[in-house]
Amino acid sequence: MKFSEYRYERVDVEQVRAAYAALTERVRNAPTADEAAACVDEHEKIAKHVGTMLTIAQIRNTIDTRDAFYEAEQAFIDENAPLLNEASQGFMRALYESPFRPALEEKYGRLLFLNIELELKTFKPEIIGLLQEENALTTAYTKLIAGARIPFDGKELTIAQLGPYKIDADRETRKAAYCAEGAFIRENGAKLDEIFDKLVQVRTKIAEALGEKSFVEVAYNRNLRNCYAKADVEAFRAQVVRDIVPIVESLKRRQSEKIGVPEMKLYDDTRDFVDVYPFIPYQFKLLGSVLTSIRQYGASGKHLSEGERSMLALFKESAEALQ
Repeated sequence: MKFSEYRYERVDVEQVRAAYAALTERVRNAPTADEAAACVDEHEKIAKHVGTMLTIAQIRNTIDTRDAFYEAEQAFIDENAPLLNEASQGFMRALYESPFRPALEEKYGRLLFLNIELELKTFKPEIIGLLQEENALTTAYTKLIAGARIPFDGKELTIAQLGPYKIDADRETRKAAYCAEGAFIRENGAKLDEIFDKLVQVRTKIAEALGEKSFVEVAYNRNLRNCYAKADVEAFRAQVVRDIVPIVESLKRRQSEKIGVPEMKLYDDTRDFVDVYPFIPYQFKLLGSVLTSIRQYGASGKHLSEGERSMLALFKESAEALQ
């Protein structure tokens, strides 16, 4: 089935909230682990439907920001997603506190409850207004960027449509594509700065309301970073500088020789997949996405936290093999 053929319907917020309220009561009063597990399965069905509808609307709004119908749907989502979150959070808290948690962990894995613990830290009913404001600001940013119409090659192109020109075999074409995008960003710099400033302010308020030092901690919890903390990231970055940067510099020198340029520029770097595969930069990005998915959804996520084979180790070993 093509994406254009997927059926969309606006989520009935009150119906979903009522369903979660009933489900919360069921899990709190569940007489057996099997009944509690049945509640989890029902939650998954509701979450899958809601998530699918919200995603379809958001993608279609991004594809064409001039579509009035999906612009209205996105505004509806911005306003009501925090209310849906409030309803699901009530259920997750009841599940987290269930006396049948050991049995549920045996059935679904400990990762489920570890992620619930992080999600519960990201919400309080009193920040609903701030979340609605945050949603509206991120949508404004998305609309500005996705709605770009940039004159190039005799056409009006979006930033995404500039993509093929950015990896064109001709260096001047690549440079021109990046310059065209840069011109659009400069022209809209004041608007972008205003959105960014407001977003920083609202996210700071969210962090304060949740009792966090900064929004960094909130973002970690939202992204379900369940197997490492800020100190681990700092150590990772330091190790990248020490062990990886020298290797990448060496690879970039080889890349510049391969594509015949005296000095690598931003518009040369996008040739890494086209000209330099299977050199490391493309694989590094891909590997990061794979390990992130494992951490979020796979039982082996616990192995990542125990450091059995880190992304950095995999990258370093591969890079050294290429030297």
